[in-house]
Amino acid sequence: MSLKHADLASRASAPIRIAIPALLAATLLLFGGCAFTTGHVDLAYQPTTQATKLATPESPRVTVVVTDKRPTQAVGQKINGFGIKTADIVSNTDVPGTLKSAFETELNSRGFTEGAGGNAISVSLDNFENQFTLGFFSGESTASIGMRVTVKRPDGSVAYDKYITGQSKDWVEIAGEGNAARELNAAMQDGVSKVFSDSAFIDSLKKT
Repeated sequence: MSLKHADLASRASAPIRIAIPALLAATLLLFGGCAFTTGHVDLAYQPTTQATKLATPESPRVTVVVTDKRPTQAVGQKINGFGIKTADIVSNTDVPGTLKSAFETELNSRGFTEGAGGNAISVSLDNFENQFTLGFFSGESTASIGMRVTVKRPDGSVAYDKYITGQSKDWVEIAGEGNAARELNAAMQDGVSKVFSDSAFIDSLKKT
């Protein structure tokens, strides 16, 4: 074969060599996470750090109410190697209840006492979902949570009001419920951590 012919053959085969890794990556996503049945996840909150006692003996009691305002109960979607949705992912555990428990866990670890007659924490959950996207060699799993957190005094006045977002992402090879659950739990941890690391939020709970 002449050098000219060899060069032409090399150029012709280049797109094939480039396409093979992409095809392999797509195949991993396609056959690893393309089940056409609804996916189920068990969500759970795990505190990320050891909390410091912040409440004083004079700190009022606190109640937590979570309102679910999400437009969909699905917490994600499975996709195949071509980026096409194959099925919803839903939570076996009660999402608002899990978030409420997360807040109560962090309150208790900081020394606050739950009960009526004191400050009320209202959490409006607007978004909590994982999304898969395709990359060249693998995909990415990105989970996010959005919630408005409000603290009201016994007289109804607002002591704290802020919109909080949390996120977690990682590279994945399978666009299925296992990876979605991991990122969703991490996104919830991130969002709740941001609330309790806000000194204005903590200060609003210490007095009536």
